[in-house]
Amino acid sequence: MRESAVKDRILGTASRLFYDQGYHVTGINQIIEEADIARASLYNHFPSKTDLLLAYLDQTHKEWFMALDAYLFPLAEPRDKILALFDYRIQRQRRLKYKGCHFNKITAETCEDEQVFRRVKMHKERFRQYIRDLVAQTQHHSSLDDEMLTDALFLLLEGGIAVGAMFRSSDDAEKAKLIAEFFL
Repeated sequence: MRESAVKDRILGTASRLFYDQGYHVTGINQIIEEADIARASLYNHFPSKTDLLLAYLDQTHKEWFMALDAYLFPLAEPRDKILALFDYRIQRQRRLKYKGCHFNKITAETCEDEQVFRRVKMHKERFRQYIRDLVAQTQHHSSLDDEMLTDALFLLLEGGIAVGAMFRSSDDAEKAKLIAEFFL
């Protein structure tokens, strides 16, 4: 089997387990067994469980933004794209059965690990910048300046998803979208 195929299988298995059952609950032996690989193969590609976690976060970050870009691509107007951010997050939330944000979940489990914190922060800051770029292109009628509007939209998006995970519902994310429409 190709080396990259083995690495992809390890990362795919670990990603599923980290998200579904948690980082700390997932053991190396479980990953090896479910990926159907030798222990040496795992350590050849990922010297430690932390290295595997960082690769998971990097891959999730990349895939998340690729999917977001594809979702928004058909839309021309920045206002429509901002509102579609809510739809994107709501659809992901439903598809993932309201298990929450990959990055928020990992932060809750590994709050002391500085490398993990930097990855999560980078992801969230990139998302905030994504919103900021769209806001700058929008002729909004809000009394908020662009930076405050960016922060308000970011917090509405993040809050709607966090509450949705708690209540296993997209109701609050949908309400957050209605509030965002008021600002736009």
